[in-house]
Amino acid sequence: MYVEPVEWTFENVGGEEDDHCKLMDLTASLAQRHLELVINLPMRSGGARRVSSFLTHGYRTRRLAVDYSVPLVTDVKCAKLLVEAILRIGRHSPKVKPHIDCITSRRTIRIPGLIDVHVHLREPGASYKEDFATGTAAALAGGFTMVCVMPNTQPAVIDKATLIVVKEIAKKNARCDYALFMGGTEKNFNEIPDLSSLVAGLKLYLNDTFTTLKMNDITMWGKHFEHWPLNVPLCVHAESKTCAAAILVACLHNRPVHICHVSLREEIELIKAAKLKGLPITCEVTPHHLFFTQQDLTWLGQQMGQVRPMLATEDDQNALWENLQVIDCFASDHAPHTKEEKRSDKPPPGFPGLETMLPLFLTAVNDGRLTLDDVVNRLYYNPKKIFNLPDQPNTYVEIDMETEWKVVEDNLFTKCKWSPFGGRTMKGSVCRVVLRGEVAYVDGQVLVPPGFGFDLRELQLRQPFQAPKDSHNSSLEGGRSTPMFGKTKELTVLCNPSDPFEFSAAEFGGDIQDGRASMSPMIGRPSSRVNRSSLSPTITGSHNPLNLLATASILSPPVPGSTLMSLANGPSTQTSTMHFTSPARNLGPAVNPNIVKTLVGHHVLKVDSFTKDQLHCIFNLAQNYRFAVSKDRPLDHILRGKIMASIFYEASTRTSCSFAAAAQRLGAQVIYMDETSSSAKKGESLEDTMVVMSGYSDVVVLRHPKPGAVGKAAAKCRKPIINAGDGVGEHPTQALLDIFTIREEIGTVNGLTVTFVGDLKHGRTVHSLARLLTLYKVHLRYVSPSGLEMPKDVRDFVASKGVQQTLYTTLNEALRDTDVLYVTRIQQERFTSAEEYNQACGQFVITPQIMSRAKLRMIVMHPLPRVFEISPEFDTDPRAAYFRQAESGMYVRMALLAIIMGRCGAKV
Repeated sequence: MYVEPVEWTFENVGGEEDDHCKLMDLTASLAQRHLELVINLPMRSGGARRVSSFLTHGYRTRRLAVDYSVPLVTDVKCAKLLVEAILRIGRHSPKVKPHIDCITSRRTIRIPGLIDVHVHLREPGASYKEDFATGTAAALAGGFTMVCVMPNTQPAVIDKATLIVVKEIAKKNARCDYALFMGGTEKNFNEIPDLSSLVAGLKLYLNDTFTTLKMNDITMWGKHFEHWPLNVPLCVHAESKTCAAAILVACLHNRPVHICHVSLREEIELIKAAKLKGLPITCEVTPHHLFFTQQDLTWLGQQMGQVRPMLATEDDQNALWENLQVIDCFASDHAPHTKEEKRSDKPPPGFPGLETMLPLFLTAVNDGRLTLDDVVNRLYYNPKKIFNLPDQPNTYVEIDMETEWKVVEDNLFTKCKWSPFGGRTMKGSVCRVVLRGEVAYVDGQVLVPPGFGFDLRELQLRQPFQAPKDSHNSSLEGGRSTPMFGKTKELTVLCNPSDPFEFSAAEFGGDIQDGRASMSPMIGRPSSRVNRSSLSPTITGSHNPLNLLATASILSPPVPGSTLMSLANGPSTQTSTMHFTSPARNLGPAVNPNIVKTLVGHHVLKVDSFTKDQLHCIFNLAQNYRFAVSKDRPLDHILRGKIMASIFYEASTRTSCSFAAAAQRLGAQVIYMDETSSSAKKGESLEDTMVVMSGYSDVVVLRHPKPGAVGKAAAKCRKPIINAGDGVGEHPTQALLDIFTIREEIGTVNGLTVTFVGDLKHGRTVHSLARLLTLYKVHLRYVSPSGLEMPKDVRDFVASKGVQQTLYTTLNEALRDTDVLYVTRIQQERFTSAEEYNQACGQFVITPQIMSRAKLRMIVMHPLPRVFEISPEFDTDPRAAYFRQAESGMYVRMALLAIIMGRCGAKV
């Protein structure tokens, strides 16, 4: 570090020429960042001249340092300490992290920018109570960087015209990001679906509250449930028996529904029962229903305590706390009214809550009633998934868990300036909020101006539409695509292609019928990926959100030159489909020839031999083959004239048949041999058999009950051998198809939590998969009966790759955060006695009841065959991926055969 001491002389302080010259040099140095730190100590007040009588060089130096954002030290003690520190560290780098701008003794935690999915901002029509500027300021002060705004304004948001009005108001005044809800009426069920891509969701008011939108006719509910797009949330205000009716209507129309502000025991238990049945129901609960009961009206007052749903009994409150695992989201239901209105003879219902919700939950965390994960899951991760909301880059909230403070109503940012929690002592506060890299709130001050917030749905629609690429490289690892198996599909806009858990309507499964996707009873079921390069889209339809840009002035103009612009300016008709055609094509860059060369003619014995690039080549080719098969496109020219030898010394159904099907689809012929009908019964050695069979074939697929036997056979075989399983050793092709299935179902492998359940000691599939998963950033969990744990050599290998592993004794502990549940059977053939086998059986059985504790967006896999470890009742759950997993095995083995035999460059 170079330090140059400079002493200013003041003999010519009044000399304009000298003064100008020196200051110009200093200005240039600071402006051009030639100086990285300025230490300048002000003159003392004593001396021959009064400092205030002129501007010194020192003052100007300090002023320029501040103007050009150059670090400045003016205190002599700080300067001495800094120089002493520089002297001590010498030429070494400082041990502090350079991105830390301060260190405090407070217990500060950083969490994501939170989401409140239920907010009333009263604008237009009642801005004297709240408006977008004050309401979003309150949101930032409460730790929320994203709010979803309800439609019961004056006028209500029920059509294109009112939506345009509110969007313009929000665009000018919102300080944090936002999305607007559309309100349902008994007449607009045909009109508003066209606007679905522009809003957070549809809100139906089925009970009395502060609105003119109440719907009494249950047949009109059904119209909205039928017409509203499946991939956009539909939320209902439904209390007590109305809640049951709403769930019934949702079930009849086979669609998901979100229940707002649940408050009663009968409601939460009904929702719990519906979830156990696999119905796609989600719900939210407000803080005032968790922390207030009817007894609190004695001090709140009947007028001030009016809210909808009304405050419930202590028994109802206890039911909410007892069923926290059923509650998907916390929401403030921020509904501000003035004190004068609340104290009137007809007080409007509602509490302000944006600024007190997070502190209330932090206090509950400190009291041990919640964990911080409970709070973050229900205020960020779950709302983000349920409402299909995009990421906010470089956005976070810093919270202090230990500071105790009282709610002072005069200090609130909400315009109504009161809170039912006024005067309450909280433990835990918001210190700082950073939104898209800008400090939006810090220590009681909102720093961003009105208009800083973005409309999240507009941002999503402005993203240029791109057809999925052939290549499945790392940049697409988090992306998602939807299957196009020769069917007509409804076009939807993916909110964030980089988020592996985002979903679109086409991903619910099923075909499009009457412009709507028929779906299984699950929100956002993961779907298979299909390669769709070189697609030629013909886009039509008023339901297409991109066509809407041509007729509505709601959005700002699309980015010039983008696909969105060309679609917006194109013609629009009245049908709602996108037709795709895909001509035959060469694989091109999907398969890197340099990487393929490393696999051609080689044995496939262990998963350790694969690199991530090789996996991508195999998976890309498998995707192409899947697409071709779905289009009934012939592939039998690829391996025509080749012969595969299928040699199984152990029973097999899926592996044997999928290899045979793979070879035959590619045009190869298959010769079979097993132990019962071969010369092995006469005593022929495995090595001799391999030498003979390699003379008849071009590739050999071998399964043997002894670990290491396939490796010994490969040493004698002149043709490539593919290990189809060697006892309790490895099963590399099963591991390949397992990872391919995870990518197809979820969209990525990185960042997932994979839980292995069952016989991990003898299960060769889990041995290979655990080893192969070390190529990705994953967290592995193991759940097994006593004595059937994952072998130590596998765990040591995984640990050597830096992958996190955790052992659990019960499935319930591991299930909650699991993304992939990989179940294996208890292998009776590996036990020495029936008693030992029976003792290990039945400890972990996957049932719909058990899976009610799991995430909605996860998958259950099984290498098959299953015995009792997965209940057949679970087969209809969209998370049950094991039969789709078995089908994926054929495509992966097709790709592997084509690559090993050097035929992967043929046209598809």
